Amino acid sequence: MRLKNKVAIVTGASSGIGRCIAELFAREGAIVILVARNMGALQLVEHMLRKQGKKAESMVMNVSDREEVSKGIKLIAAKYGKIDILVNDAGVAKWGSIQEVTYRDFDEHIKVNVYGYFNLIKETVPYMLRKKTGCIINIISGSGQRARPGTVAYATSKFAARGLSDAVFEDLKDKGINVTAISPGKTNTPIHKLAPDAPERKKMLDPHEVAKLALYVACLPSQVKMKDVSIRPLE
Repeated sequence: MRLKNKVAIVTGASSGIGRCIAELFAREGAIVILVARNMGALQLVEHMLRKQGKKAESMVMNVSDREEVSKGIKLIAAKYGKIDILVNDAGVAKWGSIQEVTYRDFDEHIKVNVYGYFNLIKETVPYMLRKKTGCIINIISGSGQRARPGTVAYATSKFAARGLSDAVFEDLKDKGINVTAISPGKTNTPIHKLAPDAPERKKMLDPHEVAKLALYVACLPSQVKMKDVSIRPLE
């Protein structure tokens, strides 16, 4: 129970990497606040965890809406008296080259993948500073280190999110708060529009492996810093 009674907010918790992290953190004793836009999907995760005797609570939140984020974080802090861990994973991914990407899609990536991370960090940091302890994990992507063809909106947002994480790390590194960017390679999640049994999926990372890395990061003592870390499939 390495995270016993830690209050952990996990965005994007209804599926993929976010769900795997939420499930693992709950099994390690955390009180997990499951955040996403689809209450039905969140409640499936919540009910599953509660049936196992774990502590979980669902909260619908549009991470790009600053008023909604502020209200939600205040409710969590008022109920539990603290916020120990924030995992930013909520995001969008639509593929397209510069010729194909629309203004609307580009703006959506920036609002969710960049503003969303900023909004959650901005609202949770004051509670961590009060306790002089905390952990912020930002799930980025290999596309935040090296762009591939057809990823204009996605890669731009991930490079920006990585810069945000780096800057916040520098601001908080001597204040008892750890900030880490985790950059997974291609991961077997619904973000890839492939059939569940598509051969390509076998070459991707298992999201549970990313979750194990997030748990390792969440358990680091405050005097140990891990600014960023990458994880890749073998192929």
